[in-house]
Amino acid sequence: MQHDFQFSAPLAFADIERLTSALCTLPGVRGIDLEPGGREMRVEFDEGATSTQAITAALTGAGYAEANRERSGGCCGGCCGG
Repeated sequence: MQHDFQFSAPLAFADIERLTSALCTLPGVRGIDLEPGGREMRVEFDEGATSTQAITAALTGAGYAEANRERSGGCCGGCCGG
């Protein structure tokens, strides 16, 4: 399974190190996709070993409580002219 998170500010290299360290300690995390200067992070994980809630708790523990604002998979309405 994968889940996307958004951050309120662009991520610096130090942020990426902290986020990666916090999430790599969780069982079942298979991959983390984020870039310096970006505001999004995608986490791939085994839902039998961990959960979105556990990932969110790890992010909060690392000082990234704003990551609780998860990006939904739905349309924002901007591309459809509606």
